[in-house]
Amino acid sequence: MTEIKKRNGDYVAFDSQRIINAVNKAFKEVRNEENNEAAQEIADQIYSFVKGKSNREVDVEHIQDFVEDLLMEWGFKDVARAYIRYRYKKEVARNTKDDFINAIREKLDATNVQNQNANVDEKSFGGRTGEASSVVTKQLALDYIVSPMARANHLNNEIYIHDLDSYYIGSHNCLSIPFDDLLAKGFNTRQTDVRPAQSINTAFQLIAVIFQLQSLNQFGGVAATHLDWTMVPYVRKSFYKHIKDGLMYMGKPSDYKVFNLHFKEIGENADVSIENCDWSNYFTEEFCIPNEVYKYAIDMTERECAQASEGLFHNLNTLQSRSGNQLPFTSINLGTCTLPEGRLVIKSILNACLKGVGKVHKTSIFPCLIFQLGKGINRKPGDPNYDLYQFALKCTAKRLYPNYANLDWSGNAGYDKNDPRTYFSTISNTVA
Repeated sequence: MTEIKKRNGDYVAFDSQRIINAVNKAFKEVRNEENNEAAQEIADQIYSFVKGKSNREVDVEHIQDFVEDLLMEWGFKDVARAYIRYRYKKEVARNTKDDFINAIREKLDATNVQNQNANVDEKSFGGRTGEASSVVTKQLALDYIVSPMARANHLNNEIYIHDLDSYYIGSHNCLSIPFDDLLAKGFNTRQTDVRPAQSINTAFQLIAVIFQLQSLNQFGGVAATHLDWTMVPYVRKSFYKHIKDGLMYMGKPSDYKVFNLHFKEIGENADVSIENCDWSNYFTEEFCIPNEVYKYAIDMTERECAQASEGLFHNLNTLQSRSGNQLPFTSINLGTCTLPEGRLVIKSILNACLKGVGKVHKTSIFPCLIFQLGKGINRKPGDPNYDLYQFALKCTAKRLYPNYANLDWSGNAGYDKNDPRTYFSTISNTVA
């Protein structure tokens, strides 16, 4: 059996039909018709040449050179040029394929780990498969999605298309999550549904869960727009529970009985401040919380909020998403709620950030905190949250976060400082 050497070093049986097909394609391109007689004669001559060689001395390149020489010798110069072009295109495609496969193998083998994002472990199982997939989807986006001009500019480094690997799928990139609605109404996952939060601890746990679930369904970061305001009802719900417990063990049985009778209604409405405790809308009887019960409830609420905040930081720095290779890229905006509950949340979150995570109290990667600054809120001495702004600066000096957002820029003119839905929030990954 006559054999020839392929480009990869393997040996295969000589196949005349491959030569015939290639020559006929060249004839078809320039003369719009095939020439089976010429193609067969070329294939026969090459076979005779190869058959006369020993020890498998002939490779594919020799055969293609022979085809070109014979076409030129027999006067088919135009066909020879077409064959040369065909040969060149095949070579380019072959080289491109080799480069493509090598790029994929580099990612799968983790031989050039770059960890371009702090929240991605490119050496993990999910990291390797994700990076290899990125090579494929980037190429598909360049070949089939972006314009020729954008493609050329990107490849020439004149522009850089951020998150190019998500273009082909069309998955959106970065959004703010409506935590107010999700915590108050509950939400559905693929497997089940989740009830509304009934305490600050549960609410903070669900924040981490929602961040992770959303990260699994998109590309890019996720943010809470005004977490200090969002958490107000759940601080109150926890406070009411601690009031109930305090009345049970330290109050009068009659007070506990009256409070317990209205407890479900109170908890669902969550409109009684932990500072004023005006229960007149719920009780017709004279009702008074003993000082020791109130102090107990405040202490327990502050402790629960602090623990829940620390839990949020630990969750967001340990919960892996996207096949176990990536932490959810999370941002939290806060700083403007002047209610006692909101101030407690701000202080607790800043304390958790300042404390760090883990046994050696490392600076957390996530969440990225953004402290929102506004006139009459926290900018100057005398503003209700100025003390928290000073605390935020201390935290930034030691832990890089929070960053700062200026609510008073011209594009945000006319916002209502008592309504966080009227001013902007952001997603951040750098220190401002």
